[in-house]
Amino acid sequence: MVDLKSKAQEVKDHGYCVIESAYDDQECEGMRAIFDALCVKKGGLSADQPSFGFHPLLEWGPEMAPYYAKSVLVDAMEEVLQDDVRLSHSGAAVFDNSYTKPYLTQWHVHYAWDIPDGGLQRDNPERILCNIYVDGSSLDVGPLIVFPRQLNESVDRKDDVSVDWEGQDVVQVPPGAAVIFDTAVWHCSQRGNAKGIRRIWGGHYQGWHNPTPHPEDNASDNPTLTGFRNELPLLRSLLDGPK
Repeated sequence: MVDLKSKAQEVKDHGYCVIESAYDDQECEGMRAIFDALCVKKGGLSADQPSFGFHPLLEWGPEMAPYYAKSVLVDAMEEVLQDDVRLSHSGAAVFDNSYTKPYLTQWHVHYAWDIPDGGLQRDNPERILCNIYVDGSSLDVGPLIVFPRQLNESVDRKDDVSVDWEGQDVVQVPPGAAVIFDTAVWHCSQRGNAKGIRRIWGGHYQGWHNPTPHPEDNASDNPTLTGFRNELPLLRSLLDGPK
């Protein structure tokens, strides 16, 4: 049983939390098959194309929709946001360690709203990311690196985006784990030491009582989602709102 209040407090205190074993081995195999097929559809990973992005993921791969309806993650995000959860952006990235550069992504944040003169004054994050590491996050597979921050610390950083930052966390988790973090948290990712494919997917989430638009909002009109909405009430609540 996941202690949801403790996980939400971790996000406030450190900027992120980890939900280990959110998905089991069978689910991870199913996700790998979907992403491998999507990569083939784009021409396959190669030295000329070492990575692929899929945005909106629910447009490229609507068969991923049932994986979004994971109650432990939705419950955790509801505790973080203190609101019913809305999926605002779906996306994924796949990397081949044989071809990628040392840094898959440079240091960056996803916070895109005006900050008051007195700094952030929030009771809870108003927008969060929840990313699923299908193959785990490790030095071999490729690590997620996070710069921890408390809820209302400054978002500004002056460090070089291509070097390690003092105090950074190298997040290492098993396959199928999820990481939930505040969009104001600086993070980056590096290539793994071992050959292999790294598959990451997830989304941006807001509360349904927070209608503020964000530059990374996206939506999908894929008709396949209609069937999934009808079958999965939790997915429907993420896309259409709670009843």
